[in-house]
Amino acid sequence: MRSHLAEHLIAARRHRFIGRAQELHLFQSVLAAPELPFHVLHIFAPGGVGKTTLLAEFMRVCEEHQTPAIYLDARNTDPSPESFLGALRFAMGLPPLDSPLEALTSQAGRHVLLIDTYERIESLDEWLREAFLPQLPANTLTVLAGRHSLTSPWRADPGWQALTHILPLRNLTSAESQVYLVQRNIPPVQHQAVLDFTYGHPLALSLVADVFAQEGNIHFQPAAVPDVIRTLLETFIQQVPSPVHHQALEACALVRLTTEALLAQMVDAPDIHELFQWLRNLSFIESGRLGLFPHDLAREVLITDLRWRNPDWYAKLHDRARAYYTTRLEQTQGYQQQHILFDYTFLHRDNSAVKPYFTWQDGSLRTDTLCEGDRAALIQMVTQHEGEASAQLAAHWLKQQPQGVLIFRDAEQQPAGFFLVVALLQASREERDADPATQSAWRYLQEQAPLRPGEGATLLRFWMARDTYQVVSPIQSLIFINFMQHHRASAGLAFTFFPCAEPDFWAEIFAYADLARISKADFEVGDRLYGVYGHDWRVVPFGAWQALLAQREITASAEIMPIGTTTSYASAISSINEPLVVLSQPDFVEA
Repeated sequence: MRSHLAEHLIAARRHRFIGRAQELHLFQSVLAAPELPFHVLHIFAPGGVGKTTLLAEFMRVCEEHQTPAIYLDARNTDPSPESFLGALRFAMGLPPLDSPLEALTSQAGRHVLLIDTYERIESLDEWLREAFLPQLPANTLTVLAGRHSLTSPWRADPGWQALTHILPLRNLTSAESQVYLVQRNIPPVQHQAVLDFTYGHPLALSLVADVFAQEGNIHFQPAAVPDVIRTLLETFIQQVPSPVHHQALEACALVRLTTEALLAQMVDAPDIHELFQWLRNLSFIESGRLGLFPHDLAREVLITDLRWRNPDWYAKLHDRARAYYTTRLEQTQGYQQQHILFDYTFLHRDNSAVKPYFTWQDGSLRTDTLCEGDRAALIQMVTQHEGEASAQLAAHWLKQQPQGVLIFRDAEQQPAGFFLVVALLQASREERDADPATQSAWRYLQEQAPLRPGEGATLLRFWMARDTYQVVSPIQSLIFINFMQHHRASAGLAFTFFPCAEPDFWAEIFAYADLARISKADFEVGDRLYGVYGHDWRVVPFGAWQALLAQREITASAEIMPIGTTTSYASAISSINEPLVVLSQPDFVEA
C-alpha cells in the first residue's frame, strides 16, 4: 500500500519528540481512569515551549487508546461564539447546520477536545466557562493550551477548582536537551554553548540546530545568529503597544528584579504603573516576591538583541540602574542591602569574567550571626574540608573574634555555610602569630603597605559551604555579596585579604573585581598552600572601585580603561602588586 506524506510527517515529528514524560504519564492516566479525575486540563507556557507539539502527542496517545479526539487551533477562528462553533463543526466534519454540542452529547464513551492557542480567544473565556463547557457531556476531557494562566474566575469558582487541573509547561531539562542535540548531530563540543543560550527552550534548540544543519560545524555564539534572535523575539513579543513599552521590556530584561520604583528610574514615562502592569501580564514575565523577572531565554534574547542593535541605549540603561542601586545602598542596611548588592552584581552577569562564578538564586538561605550552638558545626565543616590543623585555627578565631562570623542557614536553620573575617589590628601579636594566615598578612602589611592611624585591615580567614566548600554555589555567591557588604560597613578599612584554597580558579573574577594576587601573603596550613588576593582601598577607594567596575560591566574587551587614565585593564590590575609607599605626616611634609 502506498504511504501518504502525512504519515511521513507524523513519523518525523514523533522521532523529534523529546521529554515531557510526566505530562504524557498524566494524560495517559486520565484516559485510562474509570472516571475522569478532572474535566479541564489547562496547559500554559510562553511561546515556543512546545504546547502545540505536546497536544499533537496527546492526539497520538488518544489514537493508541482508541479515544476520539478533536483538535481546534484558535488561530483559525474569530473570538465569537458563532465563529468558535463553526470552527468546531468543521474540525468534527459535521454538516453546516449540525450542532457540535449535540454531536458530542450523542457520542458514547470518553472523548477529548483539545483547544490550542487559547490566548487568541481569551475574550470568549467567560462564554466558554459559563455557557459552552457546562453543556459538554461528563465524559469529555477538554484540554486548553495557551500562553497565559487561567483568569481569576476559574480559580475563584469552587466548582471549576474541583474540575480543573493546571499544568505549567517548562523548558526541557538539561539531559533532555542533550538528547535532542545528539539527535540533531550537533558537535558535542558545542553542546554547552547551545545549552547556555537556549536554557532548554524547545524552539530555541530547534532554531540553533537548524543553523548547524545549514552552516556545518560552527562555533556557536548568540550574537552571530541574528535570524534566530529575531525569530525568538517575534515568538515572545507578539505586539508591543509603543516604543516606551519596548524600553520597559528591555529594562526588565537587564536587571535582576523589576519594581515600579526601579522602572521609573530607568524609563521616562508618564504612567509607570501602567507599564509595570503591562509587563506583569506578559506570558514570559514571572512575578516574584520582590519584583518581576523574565524567563531566562527571553532575558537572553532581549539583551543580545539590544546590545547588538543599540549599544548606547544598553549602556544608558546600565547607568540608570546602577544609579538607582547606588542610592538604595546608601538608604539600606542588613538583609535589604544584601538584596541590592545582588541586584548590583547582576548587572555584571554578561561579562565572561563574572558569569561562571555566580549563582543568582539564593533560595531559602538566611544570613545570620553566630549562635553558641553553631561552633561545633562550623569546626566540623572546617575539619571536613581543610583538616584538623585548620579546624584548630578556626576554633581559635571563633573564640577571639566571634563578631566576625556570618552564618548562612538552610531551610532547617542549620549552618549551610559561613565566613569568618579577622580584624587584624584588633588581634594581639600573640593571636596573630598563632595562625600562619594572619601572621603572613600582617607581615605583608608591615613590609609593603603599613597602616596609618585610624586605618584597619581585615582577612577573610575562613569561607566555605557545608557541602561544596569553595566551589561555585549559591552559598559562595552569598559569601562574595556579604564580603562586599563588609567593605561598605567597615569604617577606615584600608586593606582586605581574600585567601583561596584554589587561587588559580578564581583568578579571572578576582582580577575583574580588582583584587590583586599577593603571593607574598600566601600561607600553608597542614599540607595545603592557600593563595591570597587583596585590595588596597587607599589606592582604589570604594567610589573609584565602583566606577571601575561600572566600565567593565558593559564590555568584554581585554582592554578596559579606568576612568581618567589610559592604563590597560591588565596593567591596572598588576599595578596593585606594587608596594604602596605610605609616609608619616613629618616624612610627608619633608618630602
